[in-house]
Amino acid sequence: MDADRRRRSAKAARIRTLPDRRVMADSYVPALAVEGGRILWVGCREYTLDDYALLEAQGGEVWTTDIDPAAARWGREGRHRTGDVCEADRLFSDLSFDAIVCNGVLGYGVDSPDQQRRAFKALAAIVRPGGRLLLGWNTDKIADPVAAGLTEADFQAALLGDQPSRVQFDAVTHVYDSLIRRG
Repeated sequence: MDADRRRRSAKAARIRTLPDRRVMADSYVPALAVEGGRILWVGCREYTLDDYALLEAQGGEVWTTDIDPAAARWGREGRHRTGDVCEADRLFSDLSFDAIVCNGVLGYGVDSPDQQRRAFKALAAIVRPGGRLLLGWNTDKIADPVAAGLTEADFQAALLGDQPSRVQFDAVTHVYDSLIRRG
């Protein structure tokens, strides 16, 4: 293994020890795996690879997307599409999903309320009614999109696994909002 890859792998291992990533690995991924179905993971990095495998171990079908073409190497081989989450409805016009994990995208490219609103509309168009949206965002990057009403038209808060609809952390600025598609 070359030095760059070792550094990336060490960074991925450190990220997976953060409290928000522990909740993802210990609570959300197992809960989504039990529900199964077709799952879209928005935002691919090396540290998300293990999550896809766990979701698929119980019969889920994971698809991935990222705006960065270089991130395709961390996407699901044969089920990855490169594109803007604000256009997910066009990017995945031939598919619908039972769940979508959109984590670390808002505030990292999808920044303005208008962009966020477009992203939520596009995601609502490809997740089935009653399907899940797990939204991860950071309080130091953007204003609260749920409190601002940006999700209200298409989604409502819902428990996921053993977690409440909103999970916040003292040690990091990350927030998870678990939502379901209205209709």
